[in-house]
Amino acid sequence: MSASFTQLLASSFDKKSIPDSIFKFIEFILNKRKPLGVIYYGSSLWKGDLSGLLDFYIVCEQLDDWYFHNNFKKIANAWLPPNIEYYEWKDMNTLFRAKVAILSLEQLRKATYLNSIDTTMWARFCQPVKILWWKDKMAQQALFRCIVRAVGTAIWWAAYLGPKEGTALDYWCSLFRHTYNVELRVEAKNRPMLILENREDYFTALLKLGWKKLGIFYKEMRDHHLKIEVSQAQKERMIKQWGIRKKLGRPLNIIRLIKAAFTFKGGPQYIIWKINRHCYLNLTLNNFQKNHPFINAPWILFKLYRQGMFKR
Repeated sequence: MSASFTQLLASSFDKKSIPDSIFKFIEFILNKRKPLGVIYYGSSLWKGDLSGLLDFYIVCEQLDDWYFHNNFKKIANAWLPPNIEYYEWKDMNTLFRAKVAILSLEQLRKATYLNSIDTTMWARFCQPVKILWWKDKMAQQALFRCIVRAVGTAIWWAAYLGPKEGTALDYWCSLFRHTYNVELRVEAKNRPMLILENREDYFTALLKLGWKKLGIFYKEMRDHHLKIEVSQAQKERMIKQWGIRKKLGRPLNIIRLIKAAFTFKGGPQYIIWKINRHCYLNLTLNNFQKNHPFINAPWILFKLYRQGMFKR
């Protein structure tokens, strides 16, 4: 894409606003392993809230680079990426938590192309992200190209899923609502606006530059409104293609959740943290319960019942 477009996205290399403790946490997670890179994304990044859950993507050249001798998790990740891991790390008096997605560079490339049926990755990488760690210059550029491609895919779909006429933010909000629906994510109605908040000019410029590069013509109307110039037949054809993604995306995400039950490293700790955070309970697990979640599931459910979760 054009230099002006990529220049807007180059902020992913700016690490000045990231606290040193986050880089120490990443080193702890990597544990001397050398993937291609680590990408930071999600609400903790754009809100600047480190008390919640940090979201990282760890991208490897080959899945073997991460899993070594764990063939089961490697096969599961090759079949339906990514695998998810949960980590906790304490720096002084602050406890950091992270949800980490593991996948290969080739998997990330395929997931960010326009023809990808899976919307989950490009929908995340079109939002503000930071490349916080990279193996070398070639790895850095490979990751950046994936981010550029993800944003291009998002901008394409924003044109065809959005209104006939509206502000740039109207198109972005429509896009995010469509992707949430495909992923079975229950989000607050104002969630898209929170993503765009304080970055309205950036997202507006990104959309307009992207459309020009992709050959999507539009008119600038009054009150900062944009009007897409595509035929009704073309729009209907793209909406039909999106319908395929919606139909397949839902079972895909259900299968991904089932897979996570067997492959989610640190899953019990993650679930308990979510319950405690959102339901204001104080549930703890011992080491045996953390390592054998299925055996201990009835006891954990009983403890939740005793603490009143099912009465809320």
